[in-house]
Amino acid sequence: ERLRVKFPWSTRQRLMKPICLGRKNYLFCGSEQAAKNTSLIYSIIESCKMNGLRPVKYIADVLRKLISGDTDYVALLPMNIAK
Repeated sequence: ERLRVKFPWSTRQRLMKPICLGRKNYLFCGSEQAAKNTSLIYSIIESCKMNGLRPVKYIADVLRKLISGDTDYVALLPMNIAK
């Protein structure tokens, strides 16, 4: 028997929707490390969205800075770049 509870359409539910929609696909990530990488990229993308950044532009910018030798990792977080 399943418990049915109706939750309001909140921010947390909207953030979880892409993860839930792809749940079956994540079974086939290939390895545990690949699944961890997938969860990491989802976290980065959602953090960008919450801070008003375009995820692709943010990731490209961060990779460019890391390649050039930037080691101030805290300054590269989406919440710090958005300021």
